[in-house]
Amino acid sequence: MASAAEKDRPTSPKSNDDTEKSDYVSVIAHAVGDGVGRTVSELADLTTAFNEAQYYDFPSEPSEEPDYDLINFDITAPVQGQTRQERLAVVRNGIKQLWDPRRIQFRDKVAFLLGSCLLWAVAYWLGWSPSTFYKLYSAQVVVLIAIRWGVYRSKKWHYYMFDFCYYGNLLLLIHLWLLPRNELLSKVTYAFNTGVLTWSVVAFRNSMVYHDLDKVTSVYLHLAPACVSWTLRWHPDTSRFGPGKDATEAERQSWDNASLVQLVGIPLLFYLAWAISYWLKIFVVSAERIKQRGYITLFTYVTTTTKGVYAAIAKRVPNQYRPQVLAPNHGVLSG
Repeated sequence: MASAAEKDRPTSPKSNDDTEKSDYVSVIAHAVGDGVGRTVSELADLTTAFNEAQYYDFPSEPSEEPDYDLINFDITAPVQGQTRQERLAVVRNGIKQLWDPRRIQFRDKVAFLLGSCLLWAVAYWLGWSPSTFYKLYSAQVVVLIAIRWGVYRSKKWHYYMFDFCYYGNLLLLIHLWLLPRNELLSKVTYAFNTGVLTWSVVAFRNSMVYHDLDKVTSVYLHLAPACVSWTLRWHPDTSRFGPGKDATEAERQSWDNASLVQLVGIPLLFYLAWAISYWLKIFVVSAERIKQRGYITLFTYVTTTTKGVYAAIAKRVPNQYRPQVLAPNHGVLSG
C-alpha cells in the first residue's frame, strides 16, 4: 500500500497538448500541498504555497529585465519571447528538482536537527541561567534573521522583513546592548514582547514544525522575546539592567511598577511610528519597485491568503481601500 507521501507526490504532466495545462496545474497543486491549483488564478496564495512546499525558483529568462509576476502567473502565456513549451519545460524542471528525494531528505534532516537543538537550548538555558538568557537570544536571533534574509532575498520575499515582528526584535536588541538601563525602552519592549508579538502566533497561525526552519524561525521571533522579558523582569542581571547602584528608592519603585500609559499609551506611539514608516515604504517609496519586480510583502499575504482572521477581514474591504486599513487591521488583531 502506498504511503501518504507517495500519494501526494506529483506526477509528470501528460504530453497531449489538449490536457497539458490541466495536468500541469494539478502537478503544482500537489507540490504546494495546500489545495492551491484548482485554477491558475488560485496561485495568488503564494505565501502559503512557499511555506508548505519550499516553492522552486525559475531560472533567468533571456531578457534585459526578466519579470516573474508569480501572483498572476499564467503557465500558458509566452514571457518575453519564451514559447509555451519552453515555459512549461522550465516549470517542469523546477518541480522535478523540488521533489528529488535526496534533496528533500537532506533538507528536512538538517532543518529538523537545527529546530530541535534550538528548542533544547532555549529550554535548558532558561532553567540553567535565566539572567544570561538574553545573550543566547541575541546570538540566535541574529543568526536566524541572517539566514532568513538570504533565503527571502532569493525568493523575493525580503519585504516581509519590514513587518512589525522584526521591528520589535530590533527594539529589544537595542535595549539589551545599547540602552540596558533605559526605563522607558524597558517597558515598551515588555509591552510588545508579551503583547503584540505573542498574539501574532495566533493571528498568523504560526506552528512549530521541526523540519521547516522557516516556521521555526517565525515561532522564535514571536515567542523568544517574551522569554527575554520574563527573565529581565524576574531574573535580571542587576549589574547591567534595571536601576543602577546609586538609584534612589523612588527610581527603584518606578522600575518595578508601570502605569497604563507606560504599558499601552507610549508603546502605541512606537507602534504608530512603525506603521507610518511601513506604509510610506511599501505604498509610496517602493510601490513601483515592488510591483515591477513581483516582490511579496505582508500586504500581499494579508490580501491573498485564504486562511485566518486577516483573510476574513480583507475579503470585505474594497481593493482600493486595503492599503489604508492594513495598519489598523494589524494593530487591532495583534494588540
